[in-house]
Amino acid sequence: MTVVLALFASFFIGISDFLGGTASRTRSPLETSVVLQLAALVTLVPIALLLGASDLTVHDAGLGAVSGLATSVAYVGFFHAIGRGRMSIVVPISAAVTALLPAIVGVAQGNALSTVALGGVLCALVAIPLVAYETDDGEDAVAGEWPAARQVIVSILCGCGFGVYFICVGHTHRSAGLWPTVANLAVAVAVTVPIAIRGNLMPTPGRASRVAIAGGVALGVADVALTTALQRGPLTVASILGNLYPLVTIALGVTVLGERVRLWHAAGILLAVAGVAMIAAGQ
Repeated sequence: MTVVLALFASFFIGISDFLGGTASRTRSPLETSVVLQLAALVTLVPIALLLGASDLTVHDAGLGAVSGLATSVAYVGFFHAIGRGRMSIVVPISAAVTALLPAIVGVAQGNALSTVALGGVLCALVAIPLVAYETDDGEDAVAGEWPAARQVIVSILCGCGFGVYFICVGHTHRSAGLWPTVANLAVAVAVTVPIAIRGNLMPTPGRASRVAIAGGVALGVADVALTTALQRGPLTVASILGNLYPLVTIALGVTVLGERVRLWHAAGILLAVAGVAMIAAGQ
């Protein structure tokens, strides 16, 4: 069941990232984040009520709330980076860092990295320059696009924010149901909505991006599966399969938006995905 849930989550996370990134190319990244998070929250709450929770503790809700502070910032940065950069750079790097962070936390807690996990770290480190490399002939340049170095830095920071979510939700109890993730989204919305209102970036329901709304619904569906997979475990299996979403996002970027993936980009993408899998498997 964990395998099926994690694969299901990965598929819909990839769709959500693609739709959110597409919306952020014509709308403010902050506006896109707010709409996406609100749509995800509206999607998730009824399902959480339906499934219920036998024992929701302050500890579990608190972990969800803490992760919401991190992901609220990470989503804005992530969609900004996709809107001003390339999915083939931003997505695999952020995914690799999302897997690296729990490994680093484990080391800090006294857990030694296995040989498999160490190999995953090396794969991720090699992948970063490969997916970020661009030729100097200007052939791939796009007006208004961020330099590759800036895309890499922002992607790393966003990956750290998303990694906090995996760490926090992975430490909640199955008896808490989906409510830790509901707390995550509620806090994220509470942080971003006031900022959007102050900046006159809060759209009315009729003017909200339909693409971002669809991305939020996809995220809500993904959160149901991912939260359940992380709580049911084994955590390594859920982490491996839940972090395969870059393949979905990048495939959509290539087929729908016509993004070009060079040979070294493809190698970097494969290494990033392999690194994610190895890090999760070796924990």
